[in-house]
Amino acid sequence: MSRPPTDLDAILESIRQRMVDPSAVPPPPRSAPTPVAARTERLVSAPVVAAGVVSVEALVTAVLEPLLQAWLDANMPEIAERVARDEIRRLTHGA
Repeated sequence: MSRPPTDLDAILESIRQRMVDPSAVPPPPRSAPTPVAARTERLVSAPVVAAGVVSVEALVTAVLEPLLQAWLDANMPEIAERVARDEIRRLTHGA
């Protein structure tokens, strides 16, 4: 087993490499986007669709879900890297 890197830059580079190299970790399966009607039917567990009428809550959820997913896809790597850097600093400087 290889020795873990001790320097913050080496740790972050290792994380970046794993994020960039698609063979390192297989990506989770992505499902095809579903139409709004299918997304609202998914919410039937809560009483949002009654007598064929779609509630405002179901409609807003169906519209915002892909927007939020796109934002997370675009911003999550930066957020995760910043949090990892802060946690590594806290652990290495606090010891």
